[in-house]
Amino acid sequence: MATLGKNTIISWLGHATFHIVTPEGKKVLIDAWVDSNPSCPDEWKPKAREGLDAIFITHGHFDHVNDLIGIATETGAQVVCQFDLTSWLQGKGIAEDKIVGYNKGGTVEVAGIKATMTAAQHSSTFTENGTIIPMGDAAGYVFRFSNGFTVYHSGDTCVTYDMLIIGDLYQPDLSILPIGDHFTMDPRQAAYALKLLRSPYVIGEHWGTFPLLTGTPEALQEACKEFNVTSQVIPLKPGESVS
Repeated sequence: MATLGKNTIISWLGHATFHIVTPEGKKVLIDAWVDSNPSCPDEWKPKAREGLDAIFITHGHFDHVNDLIGIATETGAQVVCQFDLTSWLQGKGIAEDKIVGYNKGGTVEVAGIKATMTAAQHSSTFTENGTIIPMGDAAGYVFRFSNGFTVYHSGDTCVTYDMLIIGDLYQPDLSILPIGDHFTMDPRQAAYALKLLRSPYVIGEHWGTFPLLTGTPEALQEACKEFNVTSQVIPLKPGESVS
């Protein structure tokens, strides 16, 4: 396990799904694609549910929410998302008091984490019975933990100049950025994003799940040289953690 010394355990479950244990021992998921995620290690499929306190959703594509309803129903975890997803969740049987819906620029506190919703440039739909359902806008989050540790999860996006603002406002210690290409940033765009964000550490996500997603942490590290970015790339494999 790589070490940041922040008393926070961040585990990559493959693709865009992360499991976090906070300094107080609260457990949260980012994007609940677990059971049907081909990159998620089998041992994590039950473990991801154990004592789960909250689930944060970046957007409505299947590779981010396909297992959301089942996990939320089973665990009773709070579901944190853009306001536009709340009626869909309630229609699927998630109780209103288990949903925290808000929007970009807003901050809520859930499981001891102050979470600010940020802009992302991407689409957000879900297909049910052949019908495409609008699922609001894509988003990212800045997570601020009780010990001051700050993590920016961009969600699915291309590089945007908003990342300079996020770097100025929140100075994230760790950024989690997609690097797979095709549907999101490639490694070179992610390296430029790090130039704007100035995070000391970065984890690449949304890569390797399918042949289309060709970016790698090694390619990100190489691309950082072009922009004189000194961020340390943490090359997690699915199931691995940093703390």
